[in-house]
Amino acid sequence: MQHLSGPSFYLPYMEQHGFITLQKNFLNQQIPRLNDRFLLTFSRDDTCMEYFLCNRHTGKQISKTLIVSHEVFSGSLYVSRFYPELYRQINCKYLSAACFYLMVHHAANAFQLLDTCRVNLETDKAVFLQFYARLQDFNFSIRYARPADKVCLTGNYRKNSLYTEFDNIIQAH
Repeated sequence: MQHLSGPSFYLPYMEQHGFITLQKNFLNQQIPRLNDRFLLTFSRDDTCMEYFLCNRHTGKQISKTLIVSHEVFSGSLYVSRFYPELYRQINCKYLSAACFYLMVHHAANAFQLLDTCRVNLETDKAVFLQFYARLQDFNFSIRYARPADKVCLTGNYRKNSLYTEFDNIIQAH
């Protein structure tokens, strides 16, 4: 089994105090849970990847508003839509985080980005505080505020050795 680690300057402290073990265990538990219940597929159109989330057992589409684009000139990813709607499903706490990580990991590989790249998106400030700020793997921060309580975020994707079956989880649509 492969493992996840945070930014390199935090590693010695975090490993010494047990934080890395919690982080490794979190995604290593949540990604298989997501995969057991849901099927994540994708469709690619040049520099844009659209993802679809379906119930694995019924085939019912849960979400179709999951879009990641490759910003070619900056070599970064832009998450233009991420509404997996897993909160409407029973017993799905934390699966949105696993879904987000899988999408970014898959897009970074598909666009042949280096082991590290920037991830950018725009969201409501409340969503940042409740969701994106808690995704420790990306270290999201507010790049600048926008009108109507919107914020533009920037974070870092770092290819981590995490779950060994990544490439088999997401299938072509």
